[in-house]
Amino acid sequence: MAEENLKTKGTEVEEETGFWNRMNIPLPERSTGPFRYLRDFFTCLEFLTRIRMTKREVWFPDDFARSVPYFPLVGGIMGLLMWGAARVGLAMGFTGNVLGVFLVLAELFFIGTLMYDGFMDTSDGVFSGRTRERKLEIMQDSHVGANAVIGAIILILAKVTLLGTVAPAILGPLLVTMYVVTRTLMVIYILKFPNARPGGLGEMFKTGGKSVYLMAALMLCAMLLFYLGPGFCKLALASCVPCIAIAFYLKWGLGGLTGDTFGFLTECGDVIVLFLAAWLL
Repeated sequence: MAEENLKTKGTEVEEETGFWNRMNIPLPERSTGPFRYLRDFFTCLEFLTRIRMTKREVWFPDDFARSVPYFPLVGGIMGLLMWGAARVGLAMGFTGNVLGVFLVLAELFFIGTLMYDGFMDTSDGVFSGRTRERKLEIMQDSHVGANAVIGAIILILAKVTLLGTVAPAILGPLLVTMYVVTRTLMVIYILKFPNARPGGLGEMFKTGGKSVYLMAALMLCAMLLFYLGPGFCKLALASCVPCIAIAFYLKWGLGGLTGDTFGFLTECGDVIVLFLAAWLL
């Protein structure tokens, strides 16, 4: 029941190797006590980043849904890792676009390409100009089209340019704000927007999801942003408006959201936060 239920396209649970997969901390298969929350946190951390710290033999269908409240916290961890990378880059004398390239590479190292993959698949489908059904088929196709390539190039250029223009004094807190906001918005996309098609990542996170998860995520996000200061709180609120608007646009065009659109919206959200930071900060 456990692992087999997840063996659908885009939801495979496979053993991973590599630099980050070193600790293999064993976790109990199931617990109603404190270990349950620890398990849920690591599920979120290991899904949203390249960090693999635990070793588990059994997965349950609601493991991913129960990890949703931790999205803002893991976003904060991402931001701290990137803050550290920014300090290293600045210490090495990187400025402007060189610093921007360094931070994009650091993001790929710490976080990986999962969101980029969703961005590219969605770009191929949404900008194809086809019917709703055909767009969803294109998004599931493993081949990469011109829209995906052009979109990825524009996305990376925008990130490099915007990151390179941020003042060093606010770069660290801005990175934390960006990752906390965009990962918190993912909770809204998961729990408050319908699925465009059955199966996949969207349904995997939504199944077993509860409204209390959204409240917990929003409260955690608010506490993290409050600690960063009023300027970053204002930036976060301003960024939510265009991000939610794009989500509604995708819902209108596709009939709902998918796991791929979560990646698209997250990457667009990163660019929106960086762009608005130049204006508000």
